[in-house]
Amino acid sequence: MTNDEKPSSRFGLSGTPLDVSSGIALNVQLAELFRYQVLSGQWPAGHRLDNFEVLAARYRVARITVRQAVARLVHEGLLSAQRGRGTVVLPHAAPAALAAPRVGGTWTDEAQIRLVHKQRVTALPDEFRGDFEVFDSYVEIAKLHTVRDAPFAMVRLFVASEIYRHFPRRAAETSKLLRLMFVHGGESVSQLRQRLTVEPADLVQAQHLHCAVGSPVARILRQLHGADRRVAYSALSWYRGESFEMDITLPRDLVEDSSPALIAPRAR
Repeated sequence: MTNDEKPSSRFGLSGTPLDVSSGIALNVQLAELFRYQVLSGQWPAGHRLDNFEVLAARYRVARITVRQAVARLVHEGLLSAQRGRGTVVLPHAAPAALAAPRVGGTWTDEAQIRLVHKQRVTALPDEFRGDFEVFDSYVEIAKLHTVRDAPFAMVRLFVASEIYRHFPRRAAETSKLLRLMFVHGGESVSQLRQRLTVEPADLVQAQHLHCAVGSPVARILRQLHGADRRVAYSALSWYRGESFEMDITLPRDLVEDSSPALIAPRAR
């Protein structure tokens, strides 16, 4: 494998990378593909795209689909399309979300929290409760995480009220609450369940994460509980797909006991 070859290149492409059964318009999918080519540097500034006929044949779509996809990127300032000159990649600054430090790694000084919503509730939504028991009440928090003013994560979480009252003042705006749970949660945080899935961005996620509708979003459900199986902390986080990386080291015994659950696909 050459130094500049991508690890996935061995798989190649069979047919078109677009999915006609996804429910996402083909021009939106194609625009996402073109946007990735530009932002990843595969199409550098000054690169001239093939003409619409060639692109339409390559991706097995109509010319109007290519035209609509290009128009989206022209509107975003990534491409320039002029009669007689073709379509050219414009110089641009990489989005801060793409240049951000690895999400899931160290929490840097450039990372900030914007509190969207906070209230006390007595009921835990089913999606956050799962098959666990519950506390009498929770503090519900919705927030955005940003790096250099660019959003990379949306978080909605619930913390048991009797634990949250031990948190520092303004913790929701200044701290990663999962870390505080291990400091103040005591026996209520003996185990962490974590589930990672990938889903297409809906309108709300696209607006707050500054990404296109239908683009990939990493979704993580984290639930902390104790031996009594009461969920003390439950959080759903959504991350922009291209700025997300999870790096976890697992002990051998956990992998041996749980590997089918870790890698098995799930019917939806």
